[in-house]
Amino acid sequence: MGGLAQKMQADRMKFPGMLPREILIFKNWLTQHEAEYDRFDYNFRIGAGVDPGPTWPDYVRQCAIQNTQLRIDAVAWKANAPTIIEVKDRAGASAIGQLATYEAVWIKDNPQGPAPVCILVTNRLQVNMAAVLQKSGFRCDVVLTDFSSLKPTLTSPGYTAPPSGS
Repeated sequence: MGGLAQKMQADRMKFPGMLPREILIFKNWLTQHEAEYDRFDYNFRIGAGVDPGPTWPDYVRQCAIQNTQLRIDAVAWKANAPTIIEVKDRAGASAIGQLATYEAVWIKDNPQGPAPVCILVTNRLQVNMAAVLQKSGFRCDVVLTDFSSLKPTLTSPGYTAPPSGS
Protein backbone atom coordinates (compact mmCIF):
# COMPACT_ATOMS: atom_id res chain seq x y z
CA MET A 1 0.00 0.00 0.00
CA GLY A 2 2.91 2.38 0.62
CA GLY A 3 3.31 5.12 3.16
CA LEU A 4 1.13 8.13 3.87
CA ALA A 5 2.68 10.18 1.07
CA GLN A 6 1.83 7.52 -1.50
CA LYS A 7 -1.60 6.78 -0.03
CA MET A 8 -2.61 10.45 -0.20
CA GLN A 9 -0.78 11.40 -3.40
CA ALA A 10 -3.91 12.20 -5.46
CA ASP A 11 -5.38 14.30 -2.65
CA ARG A 12 -2.07 16.09 -2.07
CA MET A 13 -1.96 16.98 -5.78
CA LYS A 14 -5.52 18.34 -5.72
CA PHE A 15 -5.09 20.24 -2.42
CA PRO A 16 -1.38 21.15 -2.59
CA GLY A 17 -1.29 23.62 0.29
CA MET A 18 -3.03 21.42 2.84
CA LEU A 19 -1.56 19.00 5.35
CA PRO A 20 -2.95 15.43 5.46
CA ARG A 21 -5.28 16.12 8.41
CA GLU A 22 -6.53 19.31 6.71
CA ILE A 23 -7.23 17.37 3.51
CA LEU A 24 -9.45 14.94 5.40
CA ILE A 25 -11.27 17.81 7.15
CA PHE A 26 -11.82 19.62 3.86
CA LYS A 27 -13.00 16.50 2.01
CA ASN A 28 -15.60 15.99 4.74
CA TRP A 29 -16.64 19.64 4.41
CA LEU A 30 -16.95 19.22 0.63
CA THR A 31 -19.39 16.33 1.05
CA GLN A 32 -21.73 18.78 2.78
CA HIS A 33 -21.07 22.01 0.85
CA GLU A 34 -19.55 21.36 -2.58
CA ALA A 35 -22.90 21.65 -4.39
CA GLU A 36 -23.33 25.21 -3.06
CA TYR A 37 -20.57 26.47 -5.39
CA ASP A 38 -19.86 26.51 -9.12
CA ARG A 39 -16.13 25.84 -8.89
CA PHE A 40 -13.09 25.79 -6.59
CA ASP A 41 -9.52 27.05 -6.89
CA TYR A 42 -6.87 25.63 -4.56
CA ASN A 43 -3.58 27.04 -3.29
CA PHE A 44 -4.78 30.41 -4.60
CA ARG A 45 -2.15 33.15 -4.47
CA ILE A 46 -2.97 36.79 -3.75
CA GLY A 47 -1.15 39.99 -2.92
CA ALA A 48 2.18 41.31 -3.99
CA GLY A 49 5.16 39.04 -3.82
CA VAL A 50 8.76 40.10 -3.32
CA ASP A 51 10.71 40.68 -6.54
CA PRO A 52 14.45 40.04 -6.01
CA GLY A 53 15.21 42.52 -8.78
CA PRO A 54 16.34 42.69 -12.39
CA THR A 55 19.78 41.17 -11.73
CA TRP A 56 18.07 37.78 -11.40
CA PRO A 57 16.83 35.70 -14.37
CA ASP A 58 13.13 36.16 -15.09
CA TYR A 59 12.21 32.59 -14.10
CA VAL A 60 13.90 33.09 -10.70
CA ARG A 61 12.09 36.41 -10.23
CA GLN A 62 8.73 34.83 -11.05
CA CYS A 63 9.34 31.95 -8.63
CA ALA A 64 10.39 34.37 -5.88
CA ILE A 65 7.30 36.49 -6.40
CA GLN A 66 4.98 33.46 -6.30
CA ASN A 67 6.70 31.96 -3.27
CA THR A 68 6.26 35.17 -1.27
CA GLN A 69 2.61 35.81 -2.12
CA LEU A 70 -0.14 34.89 0.32
CA ARG A 71 -1.64 31.47 -0.31
CA ILE A 72 -5.30 30.70 0.33
CA ASP A 73 -6.23 27.04 0.90
CA ALA A 74 -9.35 27.28 -1.29
CA VAL A 75 -11.50 29.85 -3.05
CA ALA A 76 -15.04 28.68 -3.76
CA TRP A 77 -16.95 30.55 -6.46
CA LYS A 78 -20.67 31.12 -6.91
CA ALA A 79 -20.78 33.00 -10.23
CA ASN A 80 -18.25 35.80 -9.63
CA ALA A 81 -18.70 35.87 -5.83
CA PRO A 82 -15.65 34.47 -3.98
CA THR A 83 -15.59 32.57 -0.71
CA ILE A 84 -12.19 32.33 0.94
CA ILE A 85 -11.72 29.08 2.84
CA GLU A 86 -9.00 28.44 5.40
CA VAL A 87 -8.73 24.84 6.62
CA LYS A 88 -7.14 24.02 9.97
CA ASP A 89 -6.81 21.14 12.35
CA ARG A 90 -7.64 22.65 15.77
CA ALA A 91 -8.10 26.25 14.63
CA GLY A 92 -7.02 29.17 16.75
CA ALA A 93 -6.15 32.84 16.57
CA SER A 94 -3.60 32.42 13.78
CA ALA A 95 -6.23 30.92 11.44
CA ILE A 96 -8.58 33.84 12.11
CA GLY A 97 -5.67 36.23 11.51
CA GLN A 98 -4.98 34.53 8.20
CA LEU A 99 -8.61 34.99 7.13
CA ALA A 100 -8.55 38.67 8.15
CA THR A 101 -5.37 39.16 6.12
CA TYR A 102 -6.72 37.33 3.09
CA GLU A 103 -9.95 39.32 3.17
CA ALA A 104 -8.13 42.69 3.33
CA VAL A 105 -5.65 41.80 0.58
CA TRP A 106 -8.39 40.33 -1.61
CA ILE A 107 -10.38 43.57 -1.39
CA LYS A 108 -7.22 45.59 -2.15
CA ASP A 109 -6.44 43.37 -5.17
CA ASN A 110 -10.07 43.34 -6.40
CA PRO A 111 -11.58 46.74 -5.54
CA GLN A 112 -14.30 46.49 -8.20
CA GLY A 113 -15.37 42.93 -7.38
CA PRO A 114 -17.61 41.64 -4.63
CA ALA A 115 -16.11 41.33 -1.17
CA PRO A 116 -15.35 37.72 -0.26
CA VAL A 117 -17.18 35.63 2.28
CA CYS A 118 -14.65 34.06 4.66
CA ILE A 119 -15.03 30.59 6.15
CA LEU A 120 -12.84 28.80 8.65
CA VAL A 121 -13.19 25.03 8.22
CA THR A 122 -11.91 22.99 11.15
CA ASN A 123 -12.44 19.86 13.20
CA ARG A 124 -12.21 21.74 16.49
CA LEU A 125 -11.93 25.32 17.64
CA GLN A 126 -9.55 26.46 20.35
CA VAL A 127 -11.11 27.96 23.46
CA ASN A 128 -12.12 31.66 23.23
CA MET A 129 -12.11 31.67 19.42
CA ALA A 130 -15.92 31.67 19.04
CA ALA A 131 -16.02 35.24 20.39
CA VAL A 132 -13.28 36.32 17.99
CA LEU A 133 -15.08 34.72 15.04
CA GLN A 134 -18.35 36.40 16.02
CA LYS A 135 -16.65 39.81 16.17
CA SER A 136 -14.90 39.24 12.83
CA GLY A 137 -18.04 38.18 11.01
CA PHE A 138 -16.30 35.10 9.63
CA ARG A 139 -18.21 31.84 9.42
CA CYS A 140 -16.80 28.76 11.10
CA ASP A 141 -17.78 25.26 10.01
CA VAL A 142 -16.73 22.57 12.47
CA VAL A 143 -16.51 19.21 10.71
CA LEU A 144 -16.13 16.00 12.65
CA THR A 145 -13.34 14.00 11.05
CA ASP A 146 -11.97 10.50 11.51
CA PHE A 147 -8.18 10.51 11.16
CA SER A 148 -7.69 6.76 11.65
CA SER A 149 -6.73 6.36 7.97
CA LEU A 150 -3.57 8.37 8.71
CA LYS A 151 -2.29 5.97 11.37
CA PRO A 152 0.59 3.74 10.34
CA THR A 153 -0.21 0.09 9.82
CA LEU A 154 1.94 -2.98 10.27
CA THR A 155 2.57 -2.94 6.50
CA SER A 156 3.58 0.75 6.31
CA PRO A 157 7.21 1.21 5.18
CA GLY A 158 9.41 2.11 8.12
CA TYR A 159 6.76 1.13 10.69
CA THR A 160 8.23 -0.25 13.87
CA ALA A 161 5.88 -1.90 16.32
CA PRO A 162 5.92 -0.39 19.80
CA PRO A 163 7.78 -2.45 22.38
CA SER A 164 5.63 -5.08 24.05
CA GLY A 165 4.59 -4.51 27.67
CA SER A 166 7.16 -4.10 30.38
